[in-house]
Amino acid sequence: MASRYEIWNKEDPIITPIGEVFSASQWIARYPAAGIAGVKVVCAAGEVKGSYFGLLSLMRQSCQEQGADFTECQDDEDVLDVIEAWEDTLRESAGSPTPEERIAAALEYQVLSALPDEEEAE
Repeated sequence: MASRYEIWNKEDPIITPIGEVFSASQWIARYPAAGIAGVKVVCAAGEVKGSYFGLLSLMRQSCQEQGADFTECQDDEDVLDVIEAWEDTLRESAGSPTPEERIAAALEYQVLSALPDEEEAE
């Protein structure tokens, strides 16, 4: 599976989805947090790095608050792998209802379809 994210080295140029090309200094001028020493900037993997901008620490914190487990991580690449796997899990779970949700929806439909129309009730 191809990675979605990578840590930007703060030297490579950034290409955006609309084809703009920024030097590292231009990108840092646009996103000043990227210029702070010790701040790890996450960009999109591949040639079009400018399709995503994030901070590794904030991404990790957000996923951890939602239940992602980073205890086995040895380095930043491991952290990115956990983040991507966590996002995949959330995407999959959001895409399909659980059996309980399907049953509840079916019961709600039965109840609503059994109610008389407003015109019939009058």
